[in-house]
Amino acid sequence: MFSSPSIWILEDDQALCSLLSSRFDALGWSSTSFHRPRSLEDELATGTPSLLLLDEMLPDRRGVDLLSGLRLQGHRFPVVMLSALQSPEDRIAGLEAGADDYLGKPFSFRELQLRIERLLAIETGALDARVPPPAHECFRLGAVHFDGLRAQLTAVDGTVTRLSRGDAALLQALVRRPGEVVGRQTLARISGSLVDVSQSRSIDVRLSRLRRLLEDLLQQGDAIEAIRGQGYRLQAPVEAAEPLVNT
Repeated sequence: MFSSPSIWILEDDQALCSLLSSRFDALGWSSTSFHRPRSLEDELATGTPSLLLLDEMLPDRRGVDLLSGLRLQGHRFPVVMLSALQSPEDRIAGLEAGADDYLGKPFSFRELQLRIERLLAIETGALDARVPPPAHECFRLGAVHFDGLRAQLTAVDGTVTRLSRGDAALLQALVRRPGEVVGRQTLARISGSLVDVSQSRSIDVRLSRLRRLLEDLLQQGDAIEAIRGQGYRLQAPVEAAEPLVNT
C-alpha cells in the first residue's frame, strides 16, 4: 500500500521494540527504535519519520510532554501514542498534546497496522474513495490564507503554519460550508478517523486545536463554533483565493 514507510519507535521496552520491528520488517516497512527521548531528538536533527510510535510512560519524560515540544518545534509527522493509561482523561491529554491517534496497551498488532496505514494514507493523500483527500482549493479566512493541498495557513506577515493532512481535511470541510453546521460523523469520515466518534472526543479535541490556532492568527474569538449535539460551524469570513507562490 505504501512505498517503504519509515516508522520510528520511542519505547523503553526493548522486547516490544524488537517484536514491532520484526513485524514491520515482514510488511516491508523500515523501522528505527529509540529507548530515550534524547536519542530521538538527536536523530530529528538530520531526518524525520513517516510516522512515530510514542510510548507515554518513558523513564525520564512523559510522552505527552515530549510530543508537545515536538509540535511547538514544527514537527508535523503523524504520531500514534501507545500507553497502558487508558482513561478518557489520559486519551484526551495525548490528543491535546498533538497525537493523531492513541492506542492502549496491550494491543492487537493488526489494529496497530490498520491505524498506521490510515494515518499514512491521510498524510500522503492516498486515501480511497470513501475518504477523499482535500482538493487543491485555496481560501482566505479573514486575513489568513488557507491552502488545502499544501495543508498550511499563511498569516498576513507571511508566517506559515503547517497542518497535518487530517486537520487540513477537517478545516477544508468547514470552509466549503461557511456558516453551516457540519456533523461530527461527517467530519470523522472526511478526516479519516478510525475512532468511533460516539465513544471518543478525538474530533472535538482536533477541532478545539484548530479553533485556537485560527483565533490566534485572526485575533478574534469564535472562529469555529461548536453546536451542542450537532457538529461544528465556521464563523470566520470565507472567500475563494488563488494559491500563494513561494510558500
